[in-house]
Amino acid sequence: MSKMLRVDMTTLKVSMEDSPPEYERLGGRSLIARILNQEVPPTCHPLGKHNKMIFAPGLFAGSRFPSSGRLSIGFKSPMTQGIKESNVGGTAGEKLGRLGIKAIILEGQPADTKLHLIKINTEGVSILPANALAGLNNRDTVTKLKEAHGKDTTVISISNPGEMRMLLATIADTDTEGRPTRHAARGGPGAVMGSKRIKAIVIDDSGTKPVKAKDGEAFRNLVKEYANFVTESKGAQAYKVQGTMGGLTFLSERTTSLPTRNFTAGSFEGARAIGHRKKVEEMKTQGSRWGVACMPGCLVCCSNIICDENGNYITSGLEYESVAMLGANLGIDDIYAIANMDALADNYGIDNIELGVTLGIAVDAGLLEFGDSARAIELIHEIGKGTTLGRILGQGTAITAKVFGISRVPVVKGQGVPAHEPRAENVTGVTYCTSAMGADHTAGLNLERKASSTEAIEASRQAQINVAIVDSLGLCVNSFIDPGFPMERITALVNAVCGLNLSYADLQDMGKAMLKEERAFNLKAGFAPGADRLPEFFKEEPLPPNNFVFDVPDGEIDSFWDF
Repeated sequence: MSKMLRVDMTTLKVSMEDSPPEYERLGGRSLIARILNQEVPPTCHPLGKHNKMIFAPGLFAGSRFPSSGRLSIGFKSPMTQGIKESNVGGTAGEKLGRLGIKAIILEGQPADTKLHLIKINTEGVSILPANALAGLNNRDTVTKLKEAHGKDTTVISISNPGEMRMLLATIADTDTEGRPTRHAARGGPGAVMGSKRIKAIVIDDSGTKPVKAKDGEAFRNLVKEYANFVTESKGAQAYKVQGTMGGLTFLSERTTSLPTRNFTAGSFEGARAIGHRKKVEEMKTQGSRWGVACMPGCLVCCSNIICDENGNYITSGLEYESVAMLGANLGIDDIYAIANMDALADNYGIDNIELGVTLGIAVDAGLLEFGDSARAIELIHEIGKGTTLGRILGQGTAITAKVFGISRVPVVKGQGVPAHEPRAENVTGVTYCTSAMGADHTAGLNLERKASSTEAIEASRQAQINVAIVDSLGLCVNSFIDPGFPMERITALVNAVCGLNLSYADLQDMGKAMLKEERAFNLKAGFAPGADRLPEFFKEEPLPPNNFVFDVPDGEIDSFWDF
């Protein structure tokens, strides 16, 4: 039976309890929604002792099914003031699954400011002192912990901004090469972990075995079926060759939905210098690599390792969102400058998306000029070091805009809009409005611009339901939904792994229930339907070059929940 690990940071005590039977079909994001609704007061202060942080692998964690090691991290967000699930690749999800841990629940808060470390292995769980790691960046933290606890351990860590409870702060998870380059980034997870005074979690799964499926033969057949699908899928193969950043020119030139110069245009003249397939091929000749797995067992391998012109390592996992928000949205067309910004964000533990939106506001505030990568890097260092200006910028887009008196602010529910322009992608715009998470493309992305509002609402609803399903299973959206692996076959996989007899309709009902459970938390936290809106300028300012506006009426957005 799976276990629930409960860590009380007030008493510094740990307990391991059996997972309740009603949690059997819940995992990842769906388990988080249930626990937060049952155990966290929706009106509590997100950085206070009553908030809880839940680390929940998906139902397939540790099963050896490809791309099933995503880890969901949930909490009440200090950025949105609502429910939040932040999703991360890397190695932690699989190891927790192999250790039989369904969730880690961090609760309470120490009376002092001392930092702590949680170590998990087959022998048990311990809370260790970690004040010696105070102020260290992610790389140095991981280096020291791997020296002390073993090179094959997984390290989940925060950096200086997390210790300072900045809202841009992320939680890093070590990748397959042991680097802290995978981040649960959105909504301020690093700030909440910092508020619990936890610097890191070390996970050692030595001596464990993969989790066995209830129907082994059906499971093996589905693994083969999925492997064949990946081999034959043009979309999956494109991911392996170009990663996600290879689609940047498509969004700039075809859909014209690439945020450019603080959301003043949907197309960037420098797009081919930072995201075209030819740029990718050129970078490969200089030592950069594509086709890299972000988690064990991934077959799509959409990640990368980026080197400079001389073949020296810069960063890992340079994705579309990072290139778009630190590049096009800031008018920067130097891919190596963008890669260095990404590396700094990884090391300091800063959300790249929110950072890009915040620095766009910094232009309006007169702190930065479009195209000035050197100044952008200076401002990232300010955040990482925690200077006075850095602490302002480190609180994200909404607070930075308030400090500098700026009214044109691309946020929904307090969270910066990511790298898909809602005026051009009206389906994604509906997702930004209606998701309990705030502006979050991972909640239900769709690159289309639907002809009617009704079509946009329905497309967003279906996308959000499907994402809710895969997030609960621990699957990767890029490996399943984007290439179009049939949801009916994912249903068959659920049945094989869990020994169930569900239909796709049953799974959809579970996804719908989870979405409504997330919304219930927000409503109890004080959210009104008026929170489900885009900023005014998306409705009023035509987006060049096609002059789109977001034109889905408020009344139709409210109808999203009619299911």
